[in-house]
Amino acid sequence: MSAAPRLTFRRSQRLAGRGCFKHVLDGRARVDGPQIAVHARPNDGPMHRMGISIGRKVGSAAQRNRLKRLLRESFRLDQHALPQEAPAPYDFVIVVRPHEPLALADYRAILAAAVRHLHATWTKRHQRQHTRPTDAPAQQPDC
Repeated sequence: MSAAPRLTFRRSQRLAGRGCFKHVLDGRARVDGPQIAVHARPNDGPMHRMGISIGRKVGSAAQRNRLKRLLRESFRLDQHALPQEAPAPYDFVIVVRPHEPLALADYRAILAAAVRHLHATWTKRHQRQHTRPTDAPAQQPDC
């Protein structure tokens, strides 16, 4: 009998620092929605990682912290269902827009749909890149 995967969200799964966020945003792959925009870029690491960008226009500190908790929980619960085949795993940056807070199930559905779309985008780019010769790979920041 195989053990169920652990549903944790470790510090190593968090994106931190301006350079890491900029690297993901420079990948130019995003899904826009009325509540959040999700940016993604493949990383060469062993697991998916996530960072959240949330501005003061979204609400008070308590509201922003609640939204961050809901988004982290959505990622934590669905992390093992995220794509694992190349070019995955990914670094995700979630940019939160002003909106009325939703239920956890709604954030999970929004995030899952965004990840499916982003994975399809990066899969197409990955296939295109491997069918023609390329220059040296881009440098990744130390995140």
